[in-house]
Amino acid sequence: MGRLSKLVCITTAALGAAVVMYIGFGLPAATRQLAPAAPGVVYGAYHVHTDRSDGSGTLDDVAKAAARAGLQFVIVTDHGDATRVPEPPHYRDGVLLIDAVEISTASGHLVALGLDRASPYPLGAEARDTIEDVHRLGGWTVVAHPDSSKSGLRWLGARQEMALDGIEWLNADSEWRNKSSWRLLAAAGHYLLRPPEAIASIFDRPSASLRRWDQLNTAHHITGLAAVDAHARIGLDETAAPGQTRTFLARPSYEDMFRTIVQAVELGAPLTGEPSNDATAILESMRHGRTFTVVNALAHPGQVTFTATDGTLAASMGESLPSDRPVQLYATVPAPADATVALLRNGRTVAAGRGSVAFQHVGAAANYRVEVSLPGHAVPWIVTNAIRTGAMPATPGGRPPATTPPPVGSVRQLRDRTLWAVEKHPASTGEISAEAGAMALQFGLAPGRTNGQYAALAYPLGGQDSFDRITLTLRASADMRVSIQVRLPIGPDGERWQRSVYVGPTSRTVTLRLEEFEPTNANTSRRPIVARLESLLVVVDTWHTSPGTVGTVWVSRVSLASPNVNGGGPTSER
Repeated sequence: MGRLSKLVCITTAALGAAVVMYIGFGLPAATRQLAPAAPGVVYGAYHVHTDRSDGSGTLDDVAKAAARAGLQFVIVTDHGDATRVPEPPHYRDGVLLIDAVEISTASGHLVALGLDRASPYPLGAEARDTIEDVHRLGGWTVVAHPDSSKSGLRWLGARQEMALDGIEWLNADSEWRNKSSWRLLAAAGHYLLRPPEAIASIFDRPSASLRRWDQLNTAHHITGLAAVDAHARIGLDETAAPGQTRTFLARPSYEDMFRTIVQAVELGAPLTGEPSNDATAILESMRHGRTFTVVNALAHPGQVTFTATDGTLAASMGESLPSDRPVQLYATVPAPADATVALLRNGRTVAAGRGSVAFQHVGAAANYRVEVSLPGHAVPWIVTNAIRTGAMPATPGGRPPATTPPPVGSVRQLRDRTLWAVEKHPASTGEISAEAGAMALQFGLAPGRTNGQYAALAYPLGGQDSFDRITLTLRASADMRVSIQVRLPIGPDGERWQRSVYVGPTSRTVTLRLEEFEPTNANTSRRPIVARLESLLVVVDTWHTSPGTVGTVWVSRVSLASPNVNGGGPTSER
């Protein structure tokens, strides 16, 4: 062997040894195996994507991976606008598959769960409207990856948070995005030897999301979930739209993600094997907070007991104990012996113990939840949902009452039907007619790809008077959303703000406050409160209506009201 060949061999061996030492250095501890879980608790994965959107695998692939990981259910959350008919709950390979949808809104992503039918129109645009629509369809919403370091995924809907039902306190996709290249490189090397443990090694305690959850819980119950956000793909173009991405590598695999994080649900009884009933039981328990998260890669199966009692009444996770007496709270984990159990009151730790914790609540109403930690890990191993103690808010659901607008000072009725006119996209159609006391807009949005199609009724106002609310009666030929827009005399072409409204075949009278309107131009954050309006529009557009849709919208009894700053006085009409 020549001198050069020897040098190459020595260099190669040295590099190989360095790689082995690098991978071996800091290798995460193997997952601890614990005693089997108690009956009545089921384990599954929440927030999973398939090849129906931007995942790499089929539903069959997901089910097989979940079965190998020992899960009992998977909640699939492919991207969409909720117009696809949901797959009925069904068992594959012994795993219950539950179909949900992740909807993109102007404020961030919302997961809609519990929908049993398709929406008659696309959901999206304003988060407030999406939440309202999901609730109308019988479902509930969870805000996804609220504090992602990627701006396009981060939640920006602070004004809509009081209507939410749930929040992801942990999202696996968010966890890797804010890590250094060196930390990700080490995890990639460790993944070759211990995949789930390597994935969990990059998890930190997501303080911002936990703080957001705790703050919301002080006003009303909101369920906290952990999302695997599994795609089983590393894409070539992460900015591509769902369904248009190309997979470079199908990793981390579904099975590896399913072995990393699980959502445990307390049912009180085993699953029956009847898919519809089992799915309902799981979703209802999750919705009401009878669920806790386990980072399975640290130890599994994770188990926790968390209860509260005032000596007469008792409550467990997700429940309330509306008592003005002292309340005893107790939490315990059966194993491992070195687990630290911390009790948090409104997000602040008030007690902790090895294996268990006890605490007496006195005073004002509060929310308590539990975090269980294992030595050497930044992320909590188990996180429970809250128990609320003390007197409950008087408003339904614990949500604060809506603010009352100032008393009306004057009202302007828009009675001149000859002033209504049609505005529309060049390729779309729009005709106006008077029918039984209403103005009818017969519209037809141009078919094909979304390209700014719209049709609208417009009423000129002249910008002479200031108003703070609009009242109108609406009806439509089918369930849909229309955009009520106001144009203000700002700049050469004016500026517009809009508020979406649900309408259907039954007439509906709504009053909209200008302060609820959002700008149609993303470059401004200004919001009209009391404004001089140039014109009022009732718009059908592709924010909520599919291209090619044909229908009719009826508008009647339109009025504009201005506030009485003195708090009273007569209402005038003109």
